[in-house]
Amino acid sequence: MYKISSIALFAAAACFAANPLTTDFYSADAAALVYHDSLFIFAGHDEQGPQGNNNEAFVMNDWHVMVTDDMENYHDYGAVLSVKTFKWANASAFAGHCEYRNGKFYWYVAVHHATIKENGSEGFAIGVAVADHPSGPWTDALGHALVTDETQNDVKLNIDPAIFYDGDDIWMYWGSWNAGRRVKLKENMLELASTPEDIKIKDFFEAPWMHKYRGNYYFSYASGYPSTTNYSMASSLNGPWMQKGVINDKLDNSETNHQAIFKYLGHWYFMYHGANSPGGWTYRRSVNIDYLYYDEDANIQKIKRTSTGVDKVNNAPLVEGGYRLTVTHSNMALEDENGIVVQRPMADSAEAQLWVIVKGDSARHYTLKNFATGRYYCPPKALLDTVKTSETACDIRIENASVNKGYYVYGDYDSDFVGDVLNISKDAGMPVITWVRTGTDNQKF
Repeated sequence: MYKISSIALFAAAACFAANPLTTDFYSADAAALVYHDSLFIFAGHDEQGPQGNNNEAFVMNDWHVMVTDDMENYHDYGAVLSVKTFKWANASAFAGHCEYRNGKFYWYVAVHHATIKENGSEGFAIGVAVADHPSGPWTDALGHALVTDETQNDVKLNIDPAIFYDGDDIWMYWGSWNAGRRVKLKENMLELASTPEDIKIKDFFEAPWMHKYRGNYYFSYASGYPSTTNYSMASSLNGPWMQKGVINDKLDNSETNHQAIFKYLGHWYFMYHGANSPGGWTYRRSVNIDYLYYDEDANIQKIKRTSTGVDKVNNAPLVEGGYRLTVTHSNMALEDENGIVVQRPMADSAEAQLWVIVKGDSARHYTLKNFATGRYYCPPKALLDTVKTSETACDIRIENASVNKGYYVYGDYDSDFVGDVLNISKDAGMPVITWVRTGTDNQKF
């Protein structure tokens, strides 16, 4: 026998991680790294004084690392890396990006080079720090810069490095002042494996970031100045690129726009900085996180910036056992009705509303077997198709949507397709279909 529980938490109070993530220090240019179910945030540190005519420049000397397991509580490891780590550098701890490979963490950052400065540039160079853990200690991995003004086909402002893995290939993107570059790195993460080449994005200004979704490549970046965040899309990392337009509008009181796009525990997130801390302005920014969603054609939807931020999540695996699954928006139970999954008013005597959850073949994958019919919840991967039950077990991914509002049951995790009660209906007998995740409560169980 299984103990029957309820995982519909529709009546609980809302619980949010407010934006900005911290007001303990001014933060900017953040990058994200998911490692062992934790989200690490690598952020620059603005140290400029209050707004005024005599201090209109970025003052940045070090970088902080923060970590969260629930998107609400953030631990700051402090200023774990500084310009002083690089003996060949003398100023300006600008934007960076950290990635994990070969058992180590590699943090690529932009700093002023102490001696190399050519062609009217500001002398920015890209260095690499290495550590066994994001909290450090961090050391200079090379003892010299990876990219400088002397690098073949560099740009006048070698800033904003971003790393992207494409299979076995390791790419680094960077650039500013309307000029962007990419270069292949060797497996050791410390040497260039090719000559830098133009990224060929017409409205690029700075802040490159690459990610992949549903077989498409997405190149997002700051465009214009003051900047918006735009993106272009291609079926190949080599293009051709289709410009798709603005996803994050200009920011109030901050001229720069710098983003990171990442997936963590079943959610897509958009991280950016604004000037929304007390005393904030262009040179005193703070990191924020809001949700990122796609439409059915895999286009990125416009970012809705909020002061409340994103929901707290629970990353603990589900406990095996018997459950009544209820739809958050309607408080109706999911029922196996003649091989179709529908919502019905909760009834203790309705055994077809009870589901047995058993761990699947990989982490966060499960099977859902109906207690009455013995059939399995088997979502289709095609949008708008009805969720049916099958005599054969279906391995499905389940992720916490919100501590307060339940779980997403994925029809296709890689494509961001989830179970959805069509048209947010509260009518009894309405079937569950597969739809792209929009964050609405009719998709949370």
